[in-house]
Amino acid sequence: MTVDRLVRSPNLDAGTACRTAEDLRAPHIILVAASLEGGGAERVMSDMANYWAARGWRVMIATWSGPEIEDFYALAPSIKRVWLDVRSSDSTFITMARSNLARILRLRKLLRAVRPDVVLSFIQISNVLTIAAAYGLPLRVVVSERGCVGNAGEGEVSFYWRLLRKLLYAQSDGVTALNVEAAEWLRRECRVDAKVIPPAALRPLPDVAIAREPLILGVGRLHAAKGFDVLIKAYARVIAAFPTWRLLLIGKGPERAALIELCADLNLRERVEFLEPMRDVESWMARAGVVVLPSRFEAFGNTVLESMATGAAVISTNCPGPVSLIEDGMNGRLVPVDDVESLAIVMAELMTQPETRAALGHEAMKVRERFQQDRIMEQWAATLLPNLAVRDSNADSK
Repeated sequence: MTVDRLVRSPNLDAGTACRTAEDLRAPHIILVAASLEGGGAERVMSDMANYWAARGWRVMIATWSGPEIEDFYALAPSIKRVWLDVRSSDSTFITMARSNLARILRLRKLLRAVRPDVVLSFIQISNVLTIAAAYGLPLRVVVSERGCVGNAGEGEVSFYWRLLRKLLYAQSDGVTALNVEAAEWLRRECRVDAKVIPPAALRPLPDVAIAREPLILGVGRLHAAKGFDVLIKAYARVIAAFPTWRLLLIGKGPERAALIELCADLNLRERVEFLEPMRDVESWMARAGVVVLPSRFEAFGNTVLESMATGAAVISTNCPGPVSLIEDGMNGRLVPVDDVESLAIVMAELMTQPETRAALGHEAMKVRERFQQDRIMEQWAATLLPNLAVRDSNADSK
């Protein structure tokens, strides 16, 4: 359903006019993102929406995309789903400006019609557009940076968007970051008091009773930033000594063809398998002997967190996000970025030491308590609707 149809909907008008007293007490939130196509940020947003819906919040998700991009993650029936359906064209500055103005006006029309308490946006471009669309409206606006701001992770973000971020973030009611380094950069460059909130909250995970297999697993977008070429090269160095171990990569992205070609060049065509993204990826994390995140930069590392929660032995590159999760040699292993030799050495060590893998996995599972969903979602509620958090706190003390 487009915004125009939603705004003209008689059901919406009637619902707005006839809210019950219970409805008026329930927080009302709109979540905004590019799409709900498979991805880490999309998964987090879907989990958050389902969590709040289960607790009686009125939740709507609006995406800039149209319904031709199918939602990958399931949403609770009570969540209202809106496609803003404004296609972007970056062919020229003028067409891009027109497209983005249309986006802003379409979202503003929705916000004025629905009148939520708060709107939460994910990812920089969406954040900038959302702040502009909500300007002057009686609602709170919170934006969440999901990337590696201030470093190589910004390479795909144009100067135009970086400038708009610097100008507009201060107009929001709250900015969140994935790690301390990103928060400090945002405070310095955008003059905002960015709050660090872990990007992923661990929803209750099923106990998957599957024996660990001689399997090395990589999960994520098949993009140069994720460094799967490094993993494939490291695997090629150790496979002769470990012929029973196979490599599985789960994800899709622009580097898929190049990675498949790399496997062919290294005579690994029969040893490396590629699977499309899946909703129950935890079942593979629970059976993998080793999970590897070889990213060149990583703001957090949802794959690391979820793999650790299943008790997997995890190897990650030494990036700001994974460093906040892994203590090298205690609950996982860290290796330098872009270092094929170091990764191959650590992989070989773990492949020969099942006791070490089990010990690392046992310690890794302690992230379940640290990132327990209720705990993280309390931080979100306090940021999104601080008055609600105060009210709830007062109610608990009675």
